[in-house]
Amino acid sequence: MLSFPAVDIRDDVRPVDLAAVLATLNRPTILKGLVADWPAVERAKRSQADLIDYLKACDAGKPAETFRQAPGGDGKYFYGDDPQGFNFQRAPIPLRLTLDRLNGLRGQAGAEHIYIQSAPLKDYMPRFKAENPLTVTGAEPRIWIGNRSVTQTHYDVNYNLVCMVAGRKRFVLFPPDQTKNLYMGPLEATISGVPTSMASLEKPDFDAHPLFREALKAATVAELEPGDALYVPYMWWHHVSSTDDLNVQVNYWWNTVGAEMGAPMLVLMLAMLGLRDLPPDQNAAWKAMFDHLVFGGETGAHLMPEVRGILGDMEPDQRLMIRRAIGRNLQD
Repeated sequence: MLSFPAVDIRDDVRPVDLAAVLATLNRPTILKGLVADWPAVERAKRSQADLIDYLKACDAGKPAETFRQAPGGDGKYFYGDDPQGFNFQRAPIPLRLTLDRLNGLRGQAGAEHIYIQSAPLKDYMPRFKAENPLTVTGAEPRIWIGNRSVTQTHYDVNYNLVCMVAGRKRFVLFPPDQTKNLYMGPLEATISGVPTSMASLEKPDFDAHPLFREALKAATVAELEPGDALYVPYMWWHHVSSTDDLNVQVNYWWNTVGAEMGAPMLVLMLAMLGLRDLPPDQNAAWKAMFDHLVFGGETGAHLMPEVRGILGDMEPDQRLMIRRAIGRNLQD
């Protein structure tokens, strides 16, 4: 197993201080013991069976999308031999059935791998949400439940707070500036909604992915135990290994900008369609324009306020109006 420097660790953060602390963080940071007082964490520390009984008691009866990989697999949810297919199946399954199955697989070598991803607690386990509270402004908690697994290196277009309830997880993290060295997979056929890296952390192939060596130099690692939380900054890549027979986490995704800003990934894809394959001289000209107007922060301060339009500071309703006009013009 590759080794990396550890992320920062804070052991002085209480839930009441969380908002103020999160506002100061700009790198991955473990908040040691942040949710150690949750009843679910206490149940997990007693036994796996005790926690499963508790989770079943919290179940609202709604089937959850569940990933399943056949016995003998490596537990890594990834593409199949063809990047248009996957090495697992997914289907909505009643939570109680999945929890009983996980309990029955305990201690079995080579057992099937099972993973419930990102189920909103308000819909699937409202009692759990009420009894294990944590306030993260703008975020609804989601639960993740499974056995031994590997989630391939990916990023989220959100800020993320991961709270460990049961089991242990290892996060290997890469800053956004390493995107060029991580060999991004298909944008249209993703495993769970966001692009993943095609470079293997378990068995690196530096002939196929030579730039991955550079990414590894920038990596850091976070080892989480029950009760710990991990802050993952916006769009930081992370590779996640779950190492126990039962792993349960609750996470909070949030953003600091309004919905009127739209979906940056769609903007990126539109720019790729319209600009990437232009002749070199045109491409360079548009790069200069983007550097100036998009990433340079130009606000049209040299113009009178009433004529700045999109060059100036915009209200949310102005943004929505312009986005809708662009959408109408993009229709075939």
